[in-house]
Amino acid sequence: MTVLMLNRHTLSWAAGADGEYIPRPPGARCLITRTFGGGLNGFDPAAFPDVTVCDMLDPTRLEAIVAWAAATRSAEYIVALHEKDLLLAARVRARHGLPGPTEAETWPFRDKVAMKDRLRAAGYSSIPQYIDSSAFTTVGQLPWRGTQLVVKARRGLGASEVRIVPWSTSAVLAAHSELRLAAADCEIEEYIDAPMFHCDSVVEGGRITFASASRYLRNPGSFSTSDHLGNVTLRPNDPPRAELLEHNAKVIAALGLRNGVTHIEFFANEERGVVFCEAAARPGGGGIDECVRRTTGVNLVRAAVRLQAGETALDAPPVARPETVCGVIGLLSDEYPPSLEDELRRRVPGLVSYTATPAALPGGIRHATDYRHRVVITATSQEEFDHYRATTLATHQELVPAAVT
Repeated sequence: MTVLMLNRHTLSWAAGADGEYIPRPPGARCLITRTFGGGLNGFDPAAFPDVTVCDMLDPTRLEAIVAWAAATRSAEYIVALHEKDLLLAARVRARHGLPGPTEAETWPFRDKVAMKDRLRAAGYSSIPQYIDSSAFTTVGQLPWRGTQLVVKARRGLGASEVRIVPWSTSAVLAAHSELRLAAADCEIEEYIDAPMFHCDSVVEGGRITFASASRYLRNPGSFSTSDHLGNVTLRPNDPPRAELLEHNAKVIAALGLRNGVTHIEFFANEERGVVFCEAAARPGGGGIDECVRRTTGVNLVRAAVRLQAGETALDAPPVARPETVCGVIGLLSDEYPPSLEDELRRRVPGLVSYTATPAALPGGIRHATDYRHRVVITATSQEEFDHYRATTLATHQELVPAAVT
């Protein structure tokens, strides 16, 4: 019996450089992957002797390929970590009677209106005001007032399918057009002017067995106008960590996930307290998994793979490192020298990981984790991390112009 791995990420991120995240011997692994975006980076034929490569552009065709592989390889489990593949994997599991997250379990994490409807029905009230865009005719009918609105693709992927627009009917309609979606496929939401945070959790048997909280350096929606994004972990006594974890537990209970890894985003400030943003039933991207691993010892990607392969998520308890924070700084510049690593290692003692990545496609930054440089830093305090962050940005500004003249 085989574990079928559906991969849309850099392979080493999704399955380990040699496949070790999948708890089966190589002969019992089947890999479906793509070439675009590093989908074969780190591929080892000894670890994955059975591999199918496809472009993954046509979701109907991709689902047929996954169903074919599940049948012909006698798949026992299907593992899928990318947002685009969660419902597809659930449907194929149902078709072949395989265990794992179902379509009913996954849907509230994919549809942003269903997500908030489920929370509201469960009595969780700390959510932005929202409506299904198909019910929208004019801003005058909205049950709240403001100066800005948020228009989201209901089943969109992160900040790339979110538009923050002025308070006007024409702006909402223009956002629908820009997103290339019908009104029925969008949501209109109250704009919350507050910093953003996220909680990353492991859920087994409906019980949270691990959870961490982190702060975004800048809100992900600013990716098209910012020079950098990223996040930094919160220490046990850092506010508003305790409140975030309380809300995180309520959201997970209300959405009903039995087994999986979650990435749940919140707004928080003194005026509004903690306000839900949205939830995903997969590991956070953009280096979040590395930051969590370096501060707790928990590998969220490995935990997600193991749970979908029918194993326990954690084979060791989390490591308590209360005086350590870890953050990732993602530089969003279009231009970059081959590497900033040598100079950053000289100037930033806390640097633990560095990656330079060329653009996958020509043009500007495409989404909130489309980093040209990814710099991971550990520190003994938030203040020390902020100092290292300022040094990293200054180094980038100093070296990039010299590299492109």
